[in-house]
Amino acid sequence: MKRLPLLLPLFAALAPAAGQDAPSRLTPVVRAYRKAAPAVVNISTEKLVTARWGLFGPDPFEDIFPSPFRREVPVQSLGSGFLVNPAGYIVTNAHVVRRAQKITVTLSDQTKCPAAVISADPAHDLAILKIEPPKGAALPCLPLGRSDDLMVAETVVAIGNPMGLGHSASAGIISQLGRKLELGEGVVCDGLIQTDAPINPGNSGGPLLNIRGELIGINTAIRADAQSIGFAIPVDKLADEFPHLLDFQRINRAVFGADVRQRHGAAGDELYVAAVQRGTPADGKLKVGDLVVALGGRAVRQVPDFVCGMLQAHPPVKVILTCRRDGKVLNAEIDVAARPKPDAKALAGQLFGVTLREITPQLARDLRLPVAEGLLVVGIEAGSPADQIGLHLKDVIFQVGRLYVNDMASLGMLLEDVAPGQTVRVGVARGSVAAWATIRARAKPTTRPAGS
Repeated sequence: MKRLPLLLPLFAALAPAAGQDAPSRLTPVVRAYRKAAPAVVNISTEKLVTARWGLFGPDPFEDIFPSPFRREVPVQSLGSGFLVNPAGYIVTNAHVVRRAQKITVTLSDQTKCPAAVISADPAHDLAILKIEPPKGAALPCLPLGRSDDLMVAETVVAIGNPMGLGHSASAGIISQLGRKLELGEGVVCDGLIQTDAPINPGNSGGPLLNIRGELIGINTAIRADAQSIGFAIPVDKLADEFPHLLDFQRINRAVFGADVRQRHGAAGDELYVAAVQRGTPADGKLKVGDLVVALGGRAVRQVPDFVCGMLQAHPPVKVILTCRRDGKVLNAEIDVAARPKPDAKALAGQLFGVTLREITPQLARDLRLPVAEGLLVVGIEAGSPADQIGLHLKDVIFQVGRLYVNDMASLGMLLEDVAPGQTVRVGVARGSVAAWATIRARAKPTTRPAGS
C-alpha cells in the first residue's frame, strides 16, 4: 500500500491525455457520427394558425358557442436535414416544412441561415431547401450511399434534432426492410426501412447511416403507440426522385433534352444518360448509355452533383459534358436554350376553369388571409374541374405537383406541360387548414375565361 503513490505517475503516463481519443473507444458508431455530422442541419419552422379566443384566453366552450374572437398564433416545429451540395441544397421531409412561413437552418457550427423551400413531394415525403452559404464558408455535404444491399440486423446510426436537442446521435439495427406505412392525408410510403434506433419528434428529415457513415435513408416517421419502431425512406428512392424534385429545366426555363440518372456500378456510383428527347439541344450530342463524368470540367459522380450543377446554367448558355462512350472520352457541347414564358392565367382558365391572383403582403392583410404568399382563387367557372373538386373563392393555391408556387411565373412553368385529361396534385389553404387534392385537366381545354 505504501508503494501506491509511486505507481500513480506510471498509470498517468499510460492513460491518454485529456482531450485525446482512446483508440479502444473510437468505435465504428463514433466514426460514423463524426464522418456525417458536419453535413447535418437542424431545421426550425414557424407557421401561423388561426386560434379562437375568448376575452380571457382560450374559450373552453368553443365547441358549444363559437367565439367571434380570433387571432393568428405562431406555431413552431422542429426537424432535421442534411446538405447534399456546397451551393446550399438541403434534403429533408416534406412534412417538416409543410406550410412553413419562416424556416431557419442551423449548421453544425451553429451558424443560422434563412431557408426557402424549392420543392416538396408529399407523396414521397421529400423536400429540398436552399440556403445561401455564409460568405467564405465551404459547406460540408453528405454524399448519397446505397440502400439496395441493406441487411436486417445490421447496425445503423441516426443523427437529428430530437426535441430541439441538436445533432443528437442514436444507434440501433435495421429491424426489417420493405415496410409500408400510411403517413396521413392519403399519403402511403412503401419500401421503408424499419429501425429500432431511438428517434423522436425533430429527427424527421435527418440521415440514417450505416456503420461506415454512409447515408442509407432519411428518417421520416415513428410509431407513436410503440417504442423503438422508426421508419426511414431508402436513399435509392431519394436518388430516383431528385431529378424531379430539382427539375432544372423547369426551374431555369431551359430546354436541355437529356435525362441523366444515377446507378450503382462496379466501381461505385455513376451517372448515365437514360433518355434523349428528339429535337432538343442534347439530341445528336448525347446518346442513351453515355456515362457522364464531368460538367463544365468539374467531376460529377452522383445525381445531386449533376442536377445542382445544371441549376447554375441559366439559358441561353453552352454547357460541356464530359462523357465516356464505347471506352472513349468525349466532350459534348450543348447549347441550352431558353423556353418562352407561358401565359399562366390563360392556362389555369383553360385547363381547370379557375382564375388566380398573386398574393401580396398588403392583399393578405386586407383580406385577412392565412398566408402571405401564394395564388388566390378569385374566379371559378361553374362545372369546371376547379368547381368539381370544391375550390372556393379566397382559397390559396400554394403547391402544384412537387413544387411550391407563389407567383404566376412559377405556375406557368408547371402548367405548360400539363396534358389534356392529366391529373395534377394541388395544395390548398383555406383558413387555418391546409389540404391536398387531385384535379384533372379538361380533356378539351376551353378558351373561355374562368369566372366569366
